Amino acid sequence: MRRMLGVVGAVVGAVVALVLALGAAVLPVGAQNPGPTIGIREVDATDPAAVDVTFFYTGDRNDLADLTVRESGRRVSATSAAPFGETGSLGVVLVVDASGSMATNALIERVREAAHAFVAAKSPTDQIAIVSFNHDVRVVQDFTDDKALLDKGLDTIALDDDTSLYDGIVRAASLYKDSTLQPNLVVFSDGQDTTSSYTKAQAEAAVSAQGGALFAVGVDNPGFAALADIAEKTGGAASVAGDAAKVAGLFDVVQSTLQKQYIVTFPSRFKGSGPVPLELTVGSSKAQAEYVAGSAQQGAASLAPQVVQKPAGPAFFRTSAGLALALLLVGGALLAAVWSIGSSFLGSDNSLGRVLSPYSEGYVAAGSTDDVDDRGDGKGQKYAQTPLLQRAVEATGDFAERQGFLTKAEAMLERANVPLRPAEALFFYAISVVLIGVVLLAVASNPIVAVIGLVVVALVPPAILSFLAGRRRKKFESLLPDTLQLMSSTLRAGYSLMQGIEAVSQEVSEPMGRELRRVVTEARLGRPLEEALDGIGRRMQSGDFAWAVMAIRIQREVGGNLAELLVTVADTMTERERLRRDVKALTAEGKISAIVLGIMPLGLGGFIYSINPEYMEPLFNTGPGKVMLIGSILLALFGFWWMKKTIEIDI
Repeated sequence: MRRMLGVVGAVVGAVVALVLALGAAVLPVGAQNPGPTIGIREVDATDPAAVDVTFFYTGDRNDLADLTVRESGRRVSATSAAPFGETGSLGVVLVVDASGSMATNALIERVREAAHAFVAAKSPTDQIAIVSFNHDVRVVQDFTDDKALLDKGLDTIALDDDTSLYDGIVRAASLYKDSTLQPNLVVFSDGQDTTSSYTKAQAEAAVSAQGGALFAVGVDNPGFAALADIAEKTGGAASVAGDAAKVAGLFDVVQSTLQKQYIVTFPSRFKGSGPVPLELTVGSSKAQAEYVAGSAQQGAASLAPQVVQKPAGPAFFRTSAGLALALLLVGGALLAAVWSIGSSFLGSDNSLGRVLSPYSEGYVAAGSTDDVDDRGDGKGQKYAQTPLLQRAVEATGDFAERQGFLTKAEAMLERANVPLRPAEALFFYAISVVLIGVVLLAVASNPIVAVIGLVVVALVPPAILSFLAGRRRKKFESLLPDTLQLMSSTLRAGYSLMQGIEAVSQEVSEPMGRELRRVVTEARLGRPLEEALDGIGRRMQSGDFAWAVMAIRIQREVGGNLAELLVTVADTMTERERLRRDVKALTAEGKISAIVLGIMPLGLGGFIYSINPEYMEPLFNTGPGKVMLIGSILLALFGFWWMKKTIEIDI
């Protein structure tokens, strides 16, 4: 008795295992327990009072008693689900792989048997066509409802070399042109495409253009994933079998899905324009789509809900309060700018520039403001005229002075010859950075991007000042030898050093003329001439001028012929400049090599990323890749610095 029970149990277990294995063989690719699924195939909204929705549901038909329809999120009253075959006709194209590999294990015979069963089970109103593909694509049988013709066509499929899978899909999709049948493609393949003139994307587009759905079936092979992807994107399904014996189950699953299509009708309540969200729900299964009122749409591509991009920036700025705050900030900034600029033109002329004007008469051109500030304290124009701005600038200046920023800012402004007071420059710089930071945070979707943009914006003004100062210093040093020669000539003519500087300041170009006129003004105010000249060397950061001032100072202490000394200094500077240019020419090759080697990794990496982004993805998305990327950047920067120091020669 126990032995008999054991045998019965073993048989039952084997049967259960067989059933489970068969079920697993016909599951869609990647699915383990799919359960009932629902999908929308077509929406006909040409009559808003009666919108027809065609959908499939793979579960029991009795479940459709609980079907709910929602339009724009609101539940609407719909008719009971009626079978699609009562009002419409299916059009199915059987696309069969006829490559030579189909002869293995008599796979083509198993496919013929499954296709014959598929034809036998079709509804009388359904029409089927047959397309085969190998190195060529052949329409074996056009659309017909005659089962005998279809069976005959299946028996005439002949095998040959190669696999034109995508060409076969495109040809099958073209059969639906000017057809009223619901487009469905059932594609069987045992291998990947080898000889198609069309691409995977073009095959997918051909199916989507007809509003069709592709059902991919086949035996397990490396190329099936591409076919399954087309099926997913066109609203179909993909099923794969482990061996030829289980092919029949694949066609049965597709036939069941095609026969389980239904139509519901509801009156639309949508009164606006644009896409209308639609949702069907049966139990835990849900399908979503978007249709346009007054039109008929079919296919997953045309009915897919459009992904709405999340507005950039913090959500607060998209509220009424956030918008009001943003407008208030912008309005306040504009009002402050207009007020400040207007006040600067309406200020009275009781300035320090007017008081100091007698000391610069004869050395400053009429109307020139080069040497003396006509707005307040001799350190640049004064734009903060209102009491509120003046207090804000004063607080900024006090804070910057305690931190040691004020002196550095003043030196940078003087070197660049920018007529701004350092406290005001720091104040407006800080305000601009804060306002731009708020705008970037509101606009940028990623805070890290906003921070990077803010850092770049914060570095731009200092970079501009540095550029202006460098350009001004180079021009100053290029004028220095000629200026010394001119001063030597005035001394030979009987002028004193002070008189020579006064005369030369009227003749030389800027920025040399401006700096010498400032020396004249400072000397007339009581500052020693040597200290005023040293001030030029510090402002311009010119070692050559500091060397000339040192020579003048030594001559005034020990005596000698200053005119000859200045000529000697000028000749020495001319020779040094000639040597600098010779060195620059000789090191040009090294400099361009350093630049090319510095740019090459970036250029090569950008080129590779542009032609093959997938190849570069591990460098940005994996831990070791990020470490290698950071390390390579640091090594490249070190190498560039090393080459730069190697070719730099101080003279």
